Amino acid sequence: MKKIFALAAVAALTAGVSAYAANPFSDVGMDHWAYQAVADLSAQGVVEGYPNGTFGGEKHITRFEVAQIVARLLAQESQLNASQKATVEKLAAEYADELSNLGVRVSNLENKVGNITWSGDARVKYEHKDEFKALKKKDPNHVFDSYTARMRLNLKAQANPQVAVKAQVESSFDLDKSEAATFEVKRLHGEYTPVKGFTIDAGRTDVTLGTGAWYDGAFDGVVVSHDLGKYNVQAGYGRYRGLDFATQFAYQKKDKSKGKVGFNLTSRDDQQAWFAQAGVRVNDKVQLGSFFTHFAKIKKNRQAEEFVGFNGKVQLNKVLSLEGDYVRSISKPADADHDARFWTVGATYDMGMAQLGLHYYDVEGGSYLGGSNAAIDDKIGGYKNHSHGAQSWVASAKVAVAKDVTLNANYKFNSKTQSFKGEKRSNYNDIWNVSLNYVF
Repeated sequence: MKKIFALAAVAALTAGVSAYAANPFSDVGMDHWAYQAVADLSAQGVVEGYPNGTFGGEKHITRFEVAQIVARLLAQESQLNASQKATVEKLAAEYADELSNLGVRVSNLENKVGNITWSGDARVKYEHKDEFKALKKKDPNHVFDSYTARMRLNLKAQANPQVAVKAQVESSFDLDKSEAATFEVKRLHGEYTPVKGFTIDAGRTDVTLGTGAWYDGAFDGVVVSHDLGKYNVQAGYGRYRGLDFATQFAYQKKDKSKGKVGFNLTSRDDQQAWFAQAGVRVNDKVQLGSFFTHFAKIKKNRQAEEFVGFNGKVQLNKVLSLEGDYVRSISKPADADHDARFWTVGATYDMGMAQLGLHYYDVEGGSYLGGSNAAIDDKIGGYKNHSHGAQSWVASAKVAVAKDVTLNANYKFNSKTQSFKGEKRSNYNDIWNVSLNYVF
């Protein structure tokens, strides 16, 4: 491997960690394509030149030199995002022997017994939630506060290079009550990877449609994924496990006096569905995707429920990105009042040690079933009680307070029900939460 190419790759890996710096090596000029890569790595202390002040970028790099780079990256791990950390961990596994000779401990490699590896996270969270402002006027004490704790443990058993079995167990309890903690196996699935980039996943696994704003949760069944680098495709058949709004939510009929039209689906265990989605990385800054999902009929004389979605993410610079989803129901009953749409748009400002976000949600009645990855626990809270849908803003912040420890805060505000034929809109009270999170 040429040193200049290896270091350029590492520089891309650490984008956003350091500021611009002057180039200290005499043999890499300002007009060289790797100039900024070398300068950034030098500023981070990841790269050291030779005693004569040159960089020697055209020379071959040794495994020991790569290990030195990885060791310095590990020292800055708290400043890396999740994707960067994952890549550094892969490098650490590849150069484990050299790192050991350098006296560097790699905790992820220590968390291994035989062919089983484990990881996890722990969280303590406080959340303050009010109900409708109208109810608040009648009863100032009409609020709901929760103080909870949760721990999750992820296990992976690598049977052979192609087959792995994964599981996640979770224990949680309410710190305000004396009840015993709950214990549940949240995920249990097997992955078969016959060739690089192609995976067959069976069991209770995770499915994320689009950016996850519409659905990001458990899925029982079979999911096939193929990552082609620039392009990726995925399809699955089974049952969504996060449809907590499915039975309560409904379309409003055209004539309001005639009531509502319920979904032709349910959140019960035998509700089957299939989905297909695809994504493309247009370039280093733009990602686009779409999905389609179909739910099996519950009532044979009614049209099946179907949704189509489009999503995108744009990396404006090293720290600022925009993302959004648009989902539309394409199976509304003939007497429903509208063609239900769900859309969200937001911005994320990632400074490494801290991350800020602001997202807007516009959810029409009949467009959402549950399972969103929105920051507030009740997802798009209260929408299930009002078939007209609702609109809201969610602000979020995350700060690294120590290695693998973050302080998270989320605030849902300016939430209102959707207007319907001149009907007065209802306002929701604000919801906020704060949590301390530890990843191990």
